[in-house]
Amino acid sequence: MFENFYDGKNIQFWDELAKIHFDKSDYNIDSYDPQKYKLKSIEISELGNLTGKKVLHLQCHIGLDSFAIEMLGANVTAIDYSSVAIDTAKCIKRKFGLKTKLYCANVYDLSSLNLGEFDFIFTSYGVIIWIQHLNLWAKTISSHLKSGGEFIIIDEHPFARMLSNPSQDNTSFNNSFISFHHLSGDPIKANYKYSYANRDVLLKNQEQYVYFHSLSEIITSLINEDMQLMKFKEFDKSFYKAFSQLFENEEGWWCFEHNTTSIPLMFLLRIKNIKNS
Repeated sequence: MFENFYDGKNIQFWDELAKIHFDKSDYNIDSYDPQKYKLKSIEISELGNLTGKKVLHLQCHIGLDSFAIEMLGANVTAIDYSSVAIDTAKCIKRKFGLKTKLYCANVYDLSSLNLGEFDFIFTSYGVIIWIQHLNLWAKTISSHLKSGGEFIIIDEHPFARMLSNPSQDNTSFNNSFISFHHLSGDPIKANYKYSYANRDVLLKNQEQYVYFHSLSEIITSLINEDMQLMKFKEFDKSFYKAFSQLFENEEGWWCFEHNTTSIPLMFLLRIKNIKNS
């Protein structure tokens, strides 16, 4: 559903990334151990005790975070629209005897899988820019959450995204550059030449299409589906080197120099399904 020229280009891009990430990359699959691989501190704090909980992980890529959630005691279902990414995740699953259920599917099409309802739905880090139809995205989330269930998203802050250059990798931060493309709702052509996890391999599929969404759009799409905002946080650190001036701190976050005033680089939303509650 809704697969078009833009989706096709994006899937080609993510298929290639999955192949690169399974080989030599920051994911370091050769030494991957599901007992040692951990989520970042923000997710661990938000997700809490997941023993016996049903968790749906959207846009899971090659599944490492999905498996980390499984290691926290959850019954995990994970989806991604890249068949190569899901095949890679299944390979890792078989190697380590993991239980996460993996599906290749577009977020909008989950109803056809009859997955049921979940205690938590989770998505993180570089996900919202690939979503065109926020209303359908929010409807999918609402329809797959139990009454009282919660949705958690952690992602790049839309304000930081507006100051980035979609035609250049790790562009320099410059507050004279600002894009209002999100106001049109049209996709923005991006031409990143390298994976965020491997700067040595030049991508063949460099043409991608991303969508700029404001925080108000994201929040409104969710509360319009009978969901309630429980938490909103902003962070002065990023999960990747969004701007060339960022440096990696001891915890693996990318930040501006110490004592430098920062723009918000990430945000977190925690949303509760209040239908029938």
